[in-house]
Amino acid sequence: MNFFTKLLNSFKGRPPTGSDRYLAVYVFSNRCREPVAGQIDLMNETSLDDESNGGYYVRKVLHTSGRDRCFGQVEIEVWLDANKRLVRQEVQGGRWLTAEEYAVEVANQQEKDSQDA
Repeated sequence: MNFFTKLLNSFKGRPPTGSDRYLAVYVFSNRCREPVAGQIDLMNETSLDDESNGGYYVRKVLHTSGRDRCFGQVEIEVWLDANKRLVRQEVQGGRWLTAEEYAVEVANQQEKDSQDA
């Protein structure tokens, strides 16, 4: 690590690397009744939040898969603290899911698909 990188990191904190570079997000589309997974690149997709001191903001649109000819989108807004940890989220066109809730919804979707086949 060179001198300038060390100096910069001392002012900004440690940048996310490897597995902590991306924040996984999960939502459920109200229109298509489908779970949707996405990720936020914490190094490239964040903007400084004007309302908080040192926090970050991300607005992202996630698209459904188009299964059953339903093409929908879910808009998420995410606020992060200065260490890029999730503070608050808002969802338009769906609802926020935890990783566990997402896994349940995917299993339900697969079960429904197997019954329809």
